[in-house]
Amino acid sequence: MEVTLILVGRNGSQREIPLKRPRIVIGRQTDCQVRIPLASVSRQHCELRLEGGRTLIQDLKSRNGTYVNRKRVEKASLSAGDLVGIGPFVFVVRMDGMPRQIDSKRALESGMVPADASKLADGGTGTTISAPGGRPGSLLDGDSDDSSIVEFDFKDDDDAPKL
Repeated sequence: MEVTLILVGRNGSQREIPLKRPRIVIGRQTDCQVRIPLASVSRQHCELRLEGGRTLIQDLKSRNGTYVNRKRVEKASLSAGDLVGIGPFVFVVRMDGMPRQIDSKRALESGMVPADASKLADGGTGTTISAPGGRPGSLLDGDSDDSSIVEFDFKDDDDAPKL
């Protein structure tokens, strides 16, 4: 099974991150395979594991949580089209090329996680968050694309330098 994460940018851009290893750690620490250097992301935030034909996500006791389809999870099995929220970013899960087309605006609206998950400031839609740099507002605001701060490693060896 071929699994990729599609990082959806605020400006509608999409970056594909192939999961080439059986275990991928996402976090802000430099040794993470997918690095998001923001204070809202824990050093080792969550991990994705490919095992037995399934794709699993597990929160690594992060402070702000890992979300699948806007629900906080400790551990979950992912399916094609699921939305993964980590800090201010939304990733769409693509499995074996599905979904083919991703509506960036809809993915952001449906997958963003509020800064304070216990209280949705926008009445329940989840689109109001604290954006990178601590600026409150929606990730749909403005033309800039903060997805460029996410780093990932395309190499198969663990000793390879990060991009």
